Amino acid sequence: MLPAAAALTPAAASLAQAQSQIPLHASGLEHVGFSVPDPQKAAAFLGRIFDPQIFQEMMPPLRYYCRIGISYLAWGPNNTGTATMDHFCATVEDYRLEDMRAEMKAAGINLTGTPGYNGFPDPDGIRIQLMATPGGFLPTIIASTRVTQDDPILHPVGMDHVMLNVSDVDKSAEFYSRFFGKATHEKNRAWFQIKQTRLGLQKMPAGEKPKIDHFGVRCVAFDKNKATERLKALNVEILPSNDENLLRIKDYNGFALE
Repeated sequence: MLPAAAALTPAAASLAQAQSQIPLHASGLEHVGFSVPDPQKAAAFLGRIFDPQIFQEMMPPLRYYCRIGISYLAWGPNNTGTATMDHFCATVEDYRLEDMRAEMKAAGINLTGTPGYNGFPDPDGIRIQLMATPGGFLPTIIASTRVTQDDPILHPVGMDHVMLNVSDVDKSAEFYSRFFGKATHEKNRAWFQIKQTRLGLQKMPAGEKPKIDHFGVRCVAFDKNKATERLKALNVEILPSNDENLLRIKDYNGFALE
């Protein structure tokens, strides 16, 4: 029998690393969640742009959903009169909730929730949700309504990135590197490449609080001018952009997306 303090053999160490849940075996960022006064209107607004068939929970409190390719956006209700981007979600291969919970606890992080909905806060209190691959809608979600008979303006492929406003980019980068690997730094931002998606960190503007600043959606190639005309016809606010491959707009609640 090996002494209690004996080091693991290379084979045992390799097996332990393969079985470990941290760093995450993440397959990408899957969705962004919102807390808003009117979830149905928020979903319908982006449904006209990305996918006219929106979805909802079977039972109250009703949450509404809009698909963006293999990803989606989710809106839950609140009675505060204000809207927030509530959380973002990463999907994880070989995700074992109780093993993850134990590893998180050993690292001083409290992972809360159930297999279908669980998460933890980053150093600024921004909430990260984890779901097992392949992700997608839970069985409690059903088709709601088709918000228009028109074709969508854009044809999304999936989530591209989520950008966070943080109090300290280096501190947050160190935190997230424990889960998503090494960050790259450019123009006062830190980026994590998570399969086909990215997580970005930037310094929050003076006088503001940490939050999810915006998110990006990858779309099939489109004519920016024609798409802009159709969006303006729906009274969608277009935000400035000097990139011909990038279209920036505001959603129903004033959040920016690219």
